[in-house]
Amino acid sequence: MVQDFDRPPDGAEELAALLERSGAEFVREGNRFRFRFSSRGCAWQTVCDCQETLVLIYSIHPTPVTAQEKALELCSRLNSQVVEGSFFLQEEHFIFRTSARLTERFEAQTRIAAALEYNAAVLSTWWERLAAGAQGTPLTD
Repeated sequence: MVQDFDRPPDGAEELAALLERSGAEFVREGNRFRFRFSSRGCAWQTVCDCQETLVLIYSIHPTPVTAQEKALELCSRLNSQVVEGSFFLQEEHFIFRTSARLTERFEAQTRIAAALEYNAAVLSTWWERLAAGAQGTPLTD
């Protein structure tokens, strides 16, 4: 008989429990979650896709990209500086993706929370540079 703690964690259930416990407003569509995130005075949409024991976190910078070539160059520069995750362009917006791989149920929510916090810290750290880069106006380092 498999004990409850022996089963692999379910990313969608663990994320739902974490968001409910934190009081965050979110929309769940199957294994996809959408919610607003804010940090350091910045606010953006976050989308999480859960695939069994993997939670993929996508934060979407709200400034529309009008200078795609410059924006792609900025993605490359920022990707050389982030430790985990990566920037890319999709539907004329900068996206920063990180993930949480869940191995044990007792620490699943902690791993998801850490990945969400890292994702938010990176996006808010580069917020102004991303906004300028979306319009093709680079900021100096």
